[in-house]
Amino acid sequence: MMFSKYKVGALCAILLTGGAHASDTGSINKIKTGILPTGGFFSIYEAACPQNTAVSIASTDRRQRWCVQSDGQLRCFGAASEATRYACSGVLLADSTDDSGRVLTQ
Repeated sequence: MMFSKYKVGALCAILLTGGAHASDTGSINKIKTGILPTGGFFSIYEAACPQNTAVSIASTDRRQRWCVQSDGQLRCFGAASEATRYACSGVLLADSTDDSGRVLTQ
């Protein structure tokens, strides 16, 4: 099932507004549930990343699709763990500088 441009826009807007902070590493907590303009249901979850940060992921299609917002687009997966891993990898990339602005290397 393809996402309509309305579903994509609505989920991007919801994911950009974010949620609360997750309490422990590896947890996924439901933040809210709503109805898309097309009549479908969605839920927003907050997932904890290993580096003690939190990311927002969304589920649609009765939790068959798990989506994250990346560069203004939705990237969807078949499992919450895949979406969380992808979203957390983006946090790692975004946080790759120290306080002086130098890029950290491994």
